[in-house]
Amino acid sequence: MDSTGDDTLRAFTVFLVGTLAFSWGLWVFLFVDLVPSSALSILARVGGFGPLVGALVALYVTGGSIREWVRSNVRIRIPARWFGWALVLPPLFIGFAGLVHVVVFGASVDPDASNPLWFYPIGVVVVFFVGGGQEELGWRGFALPALQQRFSALLASLAVGLVWVLWHLPLFFLPGSTQSDLPLVPYVVALLFGSIVLTWLYNSSGSVLVPMLYHGGINPIAAYFPTGGVEAVGTVTGYGSYTLVLVVAGSVLLAVYGSRGLSNRPRVTLAALVAPRLPAERSRRE
Repeated sequence: MDSTGDDTLRAFTVFLVGTLAFSWGLWVFLFVDLVPSSALSILARVGGFGPLVGALVALYVTGGSIREWVRSNVRIRIPARWFGWALVLPPLFIGFAGLVHVVVFGASVDPDASNPLWFYPIGVVVVFFVGGGQEELGWRGFALPALQQRFSALLASLAVGLVWVLWHLPLFFLPGSTQSDLPLVPYVVALLFGSIVLTWLYNSSGSVLVPMLYHGGINPIAAYFPTGGVEAVGTVTGYGSYTLVLVVAGSVLLAVYGSRGLSNRPRVTLAALVAPRLPAERSRRE
């Protein structure tokens, strides 16, 4: 793959088309009475792999090395603190969001509405592999570095965040989906600033496993919203409180690390991920 900005923008465009075609092509069956009801949950889950499919299609079309892309992204030997941040931030954010909900909006703490604590680590593992976690192979593992080839980390984050919102839009009109119970405007803002947090995690660690682990936590943690679990966080004030916490977190990261890289390390680019490296070069990077 050529390292020019135009080529990586082409790769991003192919990714976008492939992602939406795969996911929306499957999700359309959720809105029509053409498949058995027992298959609907399977279609919804498989459609969630659209970002990964889009990344693989884009790499194939543009001649990028899928092997090097996987090798460069799936890195385990990184400072352990980044896995720690990925694990700690979701409960930290939801805890502060509950505090905002109480102090600003007058809500009451309701611990009885939360799931049992033992359920959370199971939820993280499940979401990591077959839920929102695996989406990060496409969002942060491909789309972000493709855009960072030409744009700053902030602009790339916001662009990926907008595509992230667009991808989810059909689910807002699907009764029974998670998104159908959430207020749209706070959700959009949360995804944009959440994308900044994820960019910081990815650029700082250099491993897609870190945003995957973080994403694995943010989905099931909603059940532990301190003022009433899932029902409370689905309200305008509840989700608005969570969104406010993400806005503050994203703003702090921008102030500390700057918009260009959102990290103390150089921002990750697609050309660096897919270019074959000699063993010695790979060893120095790790």
